[in-house]
Amino acid sequence: MPTDLPPVWEAHPSTVLDLKSELKGRVRIEGTGCRIVVGENVRFDATIRIFPEVSNAVIEVGDNCVIGGVIRLVRGDGGLIRIGADTTFNQVGLSMHERGRIVFGRDCMLSTDIHMDPSDMHPIFDRASGQRLNPAQDIEIGDHVWLGTRVLVLKGARIGDGAIVGAGSIVSGTIAPNTLSLGSPARVIREDVVWTRDFDAAADMVLPPR
Repeated sequence: MPTDLPPVWEAHPSTVLDLKSELKGRVRIEGTGCRIVVGENVRFDATIRIFPEVSNAVIEVGDNCVIGGVIRLVRGDGGLIRIGADTTFNQVGLSMHERGRIVFGRDCMLSTDIHMDPSDMHPIFDRASGQRLNPAQDIEIGDHVWLGTRVLVLKGARIGDGAIVGAGSIVSGTIAPNTLSLGSPARVIREDVVWTRDFDAAADMVLPPR
């Protein structure tokens, strides 16, 4: 690990940094054996906070991403956050309160005030049996997914390629590919949709009749 860290950085000596782009946000890594991988041409203005109760966690950011918000790992051994190439975050909060995985595909677009965590933050048990009722569940987001403002993605969510989730929605299950979903919980309101970042390219996205 480099010893000449920026003044807004604090990293445990066991941290492994594989950085092809500069991280401009505040970074504080107190966990042990953690690895941060950032690809080429990344604009990274997010805060990273990894607590002492975390070990062997990995954060990977692909090439050509724009990342803003907060990435916060609180506890657990071996957690993974992977952000695919060409993905953009406006202000996004990724939390991990116990071991889990949050995985994004390529070319996703996330708006402002979006939050997700593969855990409920605290355990709940059956009073009689002592059985854990709410274990962590991974979150998987496909390629070219668009999440609107204030979307909340709960543990176990699966969002298919090309899907759109409208502002203020809560995703608690599976969203099919190429659908538009809204609501709490989010439900599909339209199928067979496509989206683009470029208004001038909109006509090219229209598919011929079947």
